[in-house]
Amino acid sequence: MPPFAALLAAWLINACWPLIGQDGLRFFSVPLFFHAGMALGLAAMLPWLCRAGRWRRILSREVALPLGLMGLLSCTASIIYLEALRYTSPANAGVMAQVEVLYSAVLAAVLLGERIGAPQVLASSLVVAGTGLILVMDLGSWRWKGDLMILLTPWMYQVSHVVAKRLPKDLDPLLITGARLFYGCLVMLPLTLWSLAHGGRWSWSGEALRLLTVQGLFMSTLSLVMWYTAIRRLDLAKATAFLLSYPALTMLLSWALGRERIAPLQVAGLAVTMAGALWLSRITLAAGQGKPADCPESAARPGPPERSAASGQD
Repeated sequence: MPPFAALLAAWLINACWPLIGQDGLRFFSVPLFFHAGMALGLAAMLPWLCRAGRWRRILSREVALPLGLMGLLSCTASIIYLEALRYTSPANAGVMAQVEVLYSAVLAAVLLGERIGAPQVLASSLVVAGTGLILVMDLGSWRWKGDLMILLTPWMYQVSHVVAKRLPKDLDPLLITGARLFYGCLVMLPLTLWSLAHGGRWSWSGEALRLLTVQGLFMSTLSLVMWYTAIRRLDLAKATAFLLSYPALTMLLSWALGRERIAPLQVAGLAVTMAGALWLSRITLAAGQGKPADCPESAARPGPPERSAASGQD
């Protein structure tokens, strides 16, 4: 599949995830909806994973721990994200998730030794200002609680991406996705059992099962496969810059489906936040192009961490 086509597919799926997640919570408790979706996605991938010794590779000492850590972090972040959708709107969720670029910059500085310059500080300030507009708008309602929950999750995705950057090169997108689903199902099991023991909601209605199928096959599985396929062959900063625009589509879909009336302050918050996020992406790209290929330091140091927009999906 062409890498840009994979990136476009990831963009479309990420834009729909806040809407699907909010719909699913009408029928399921958060842990049950997310865990069942992962299990469904893993079941769909089982025939492929059972060939050519892929399970031995997933369970090998070399990659089991980092893949398990990725599953733990991404599952925790996604659970908090879904729980936040009980309070805030899909449009707000997409905008607030853009604060991930701030976590990315901080982690790149702390874990990868990258310097944070004045342009990066100014771009980050735009992200903070845009998300601040949304928070101010929501102070008079319970939405602020969901907004704040989403603000606290992206660091988990970013640490997961730093771990992913250090995975062996022989792990292809399908193997990484299948492994994350497998370890995610394992680490989620205690929370799911607790939810079942405390009256967790589950529905066997046709609409509920359709939503669960979409969550499992598209949100939990295909989105990750498409994202990893894209960044294997495209410059990561360029791919991130494109993906960062998904909240605009989320907001448009939410309005078109009658989910919410989009307020001018939401549009302003989206515009300011995306301006800062895209500026940060351009700074990252310029820094990567300016580093000599034969520089010993650049050869020894890992690249910047992968980024993904709130998708809770990475």
